[in-house]
Order: sequence, then C-alpha cells, then structure tokens
Amino acid sequence: MFKGAYPISGEDLMALPVKEIGPAVEFYRTVLGFTVVSGDDQTAVLKRDDAQIGLVRRPDHKPGEAGSFAIAVTDLDAMRAELDGRGLDLGGIDVQEWGGKKYRVFFLRENENGYCYCFTQPA
Repeated sequence: MFKGAYPISGEDLMALPVKEIGPAVEFYRTVLGFTVVSGDDQTAVLKRDDAQIGLVRRPDHKPGEAGSFAIAVTDLDAMRAELDGRGLDLGGIDVQEWGGKKYRVFFLRENENGYCYCFTQPA
C-alpha cells in the first residue's frame, strides 16, 4: 500500500512537468499502479492508495533536470517484487538515515521524464 508521496528536492508533486501527458500517465498507470483521478491533454491527477500526484505537460521539460520524490509504502519487499522483472532501472534495497530515523529504501529511475523515485519504509 502507498502511504504517501513526498518531495525530496522541492518538487511540487501536484504539478510534475512531463514532456507528454499520454505516455507519462501510461507509465504511472501500468508500471506503478496509479489510477487516473482526472485529466486532459495538458494535466493529470493520479492516485494509488494514499499517494496522489499531478502531472503537467511541458514539451520543453528536460529529463536531466527532473527531480526525485519519495513514495512511502507499507511493504517495501512486496513493492520491489511487484516492479522486478519489468526491465526497469531498479536499485537494491538499502538502509539510509533521514532526520535521525532509519529507513529501508530502493530507487527506481524513469527514463522518459527523468524522475527518480525513492520507495521507502521505516527500518
């Protein structure tokens, strides 16, 4: 279960720039399991469990300048298993410390728009 999405480097998670709405929505829907709450050819709002994000079409979006955000999950191992075998750029599970607390994490880099997702669960 997704418990929430949190910016890492100042992103507005309700206005993430993407080159094209259609392919971005398809990635979030088919790969990450989000459902479309609302959308048109310029914007989309997506939700999975308790995490919600918004996408905004920006044809001049530069994937190399995209940021990253954390997705808190209830079962990190199950999330990684769900994504494994899909030909994704998945990192291994590691333990990191943020704000004095330890978290189990793994990273996923999405190539089309350049975002890095940090899936996380308290250690």
